[in-house]
Amino acid sequence: MRPNVRRVVTGRMSRKFTVTHPATSDWQPAGVSNNRGVIYPADTDALQFAPEGTRLHDAIVVLAAKRMAFGDVVAWHDERWRITHLQDFSDYGYYYAVAVRTAEPAGPDSGGFADA
Repeated sequence: MRPNVRRVVTGRMSRKFTVTHPATSDWQPAGVSNNRGVIYPADTDALQFAPEGTRLHDAIVVLAAKRMAFGDVVAWHDERWRITHLQDFSDYGYYYAVAVRTAEPAGPDSGGFADA
C-alpha cells in the first residue's frame, strides 16, 4: 500500500504555480488557475510516458495537489511546459503529470520574409 503523500505535495517543499487551460481543450473551459505541488526535471523513467516526438524536448514531472488536464500549460521557472501525460493518484494525495517545454507560438507576421 502506498502512503498518502498529500502533505509533501502541499507542504513546505511545494511551490505555487499557474496552469493555463487552452481554449482548444475539450476537457474544460479556457482560463488560468492556481495549483500547488512539487516539480522536478524528468528522468528516463518519466520520459517513457512522453509521446515519441516529444522525448527530445526538455521535460519535467509535476506532482500536483489539484487535477490538471492533457494539454494544459504549466508556468515554472519563467518557462511554459505543456502536459503530455497524466495519471490520477488522488487516492495517494496527488496528481502525476509529465510536461515538455513549449515555446510561445510565432506571431502571424514574424517579419522573417519582410522586404529589405
